[in-house]
Amino acid sequence: MDKLVAQSEVSKKNAIIMTISVAILALLVIWSLYKWFVLTVVQPLELMAEALVLFVLIERTSAKYTYEMDKNVLRLTKRGLLGKRIHEVPYSDIVGAYRYKPQLIGVIKFRRTYRFHSALDGRDVWTLAYTAAGLRGKIENRRFYFKPGVKLLMALQELPGKIMISEEQVIKLVLSKSKGE
Repeated sequence: MDKLVAQSEVSKKNAIIMTISVAILALLVIWSLYKWFVLTVVQPLELMAEALVLFVLIERTSAKYTYEMDKNVLRLTKRGLLGKRIHEVPYSDIVGAYRYKPQLIGVIKFRRTYRFHSALDGRDVWTLAYTAAGLRGKIENRRFYFKPGVKLLMALQELPGKIMISEEQVIKLVLSKSKGE
């Protein structure tokens, strides 16, 4: 496989929505500080909750994501306010990639779920299901939510029968893999 690098993109619509959200929350934090210091209404939990939500929103909008295909691994990198985080998924461990759809309860239990996509990116969210060894060496199911774009998905098509398949097919592959071990 040739080396391919894809990065998160910024959608104008999402940038406007997130900017308005951050501004509104910043005003709420300022209002809470005003109440505390001027009106002497002390509500530290309110201020902490608002500051936490503001921090999470800023983290979601400021993080940059890179998806890189090497010969043997798919490398997902996040650069955010809390530093740089890199995950490598060997192609042999990938069970499948399917379009994300929200659901209350899934059929498969994923031990770890990582969100590796920006709130500003307007592309579709995909789920990359894979297996990895846990702390005690036990194989566990994990997944990434990411926004790879068409170019990266087409390059990943070199993994036959694993990319751009339905969630039901991934469930069948996981269940057959767990019975085979």
